[in-house]
Amino acid sequence: MNILLVEDHPFQRDVIAGQLMQLISGDDALMSASDGNSALEQIIQHKPDLIFCDLDLPDVDGIKLLSDAAERGFSGCIVITSAASPKLLDTVKNMCENFHLNVLGTLPKPASIPLLKYYLNLAIEHDTNFPADLVPLNESEVLEAWKAGLFETWFQPIVRFNDGEWMACEALQRLKHPTRGVLTPHNFLPQLVALGLESELTFKVIDDVIKHQDYLEGHPVGVNISVENLISFDFIDRLLEKTKSFPELSQHIYFELNEPEHLEQIGQLQEAASRLLLHGFRLAIDDFGSGYATLQQVEFLLLDSVKVGLGCVLPMLSSRTSLALVEASILVANRIDIASVAEGIECIEVWNALRDMGCNYGQGFFVAKPMPAHDISEWKVLWCSLLDSRSLCPPVALNTVK
Repeated sequence: MNILLVEDHPFQRDVIAGQLMQLISGDDALMSASDGNSALEQIIQHKPDLIFCDLDLPDVDGIKLLSDAAERGFSGCIVITSAASPKLLDTVKNMCENFHLNVLGTLPKPASIPLLKYYLNLAIEHDTNFPADLVPLNESEVLEAWKAGLFETWFQPIVRFNDGEWMACEALQRLKHPTRGVLTPHNFLPQLVALGLESELTFKVIDDVIKHQDYLEGHPVGVNISVENLISFDFIDRLLEKTKSFPELSQHIYFELNEPEHLEQIGQLQEAASRLLLHGFRLAIDDFGSGYATLQQVEFLLLDSVKVGLGCVLPMLSSRTSLALVEASILVANRIDIASVAEGIECIEVWNALRDMGCNYGQGFFVAKPMPAHDISEWKVLWCSLLDSRSLCPPVALNTVK
């Protein structure tokens, strides 16, 4: 993979370059540029797969650089590295999306190795899924893959900070394309939603949880669901119909609710959530703390847990704002007596920080990558070996077990 680091400050450039050199392999190439003009020349000449781009550059600023890259058809990945205000970063990200640039996210300064590693993994995945001579899947291709049964449910284990015990999984969908390999949801989920297949996908996940009970060993599985899907007129009825053939379903799945787009849906959401609760199903909030609507859900819904999103967890060691959001989310969960789950744990330093904050559960590549159900038993052996060899868990008195 060819990586271009665009940073005018020599010290910052050396720091990020040094961190990247710890993460990349001998087959990767790391280039750097200290101004916008030389960066554009390298983009044209070397066609990097991943650009770490500062916005405040001499001569041509980073915003103009990204615009120029879009005009020249740049198809790689971009990470914006800047100390600019969140509003400006959001505006630049929206601009890039409108220019059809693939922005993976932002990198606060000073940079952290876990977040750099996360973006490198995303870029590798993007490069694997979309070679230069291929275009993204369109709706007809996604529909064909759906009819051909190419979708698989993978599982990412969730463990308890208190003792490292495997407690649950999150279900994540993958598309095993015959020529493009394993594709993740951002490559096909928008198309599935546009095709009206979101509910069908959710019930497929539920069926897969039932089918893989031997591998899951009875552990509950979080199933992602949007508000629109949950409040659709027949979703709850279809779910309850399924419990007739699998009466213990509510003990084997729970729903991770994405933030709604419109707060006026709160009445319908309360109705659906209440029916779930009445029939023994549990509800969690995904990506907790990301907006005002999330706080509204905590106020008006009976929740079992909240999940602190990777957007806050990944940069928490290098961003005071992210660290404060993570701490506040865990504090809110503890104060209202519901469980806290952190995702995006990439290294032992983040694990230790979350553990010491009193977070209840965690998931991320440090614990386990998403995997097919039949690989869980092998992961379990490796994870138990890691627990035995390293002091990952504090005395029980330091954490509240939920």
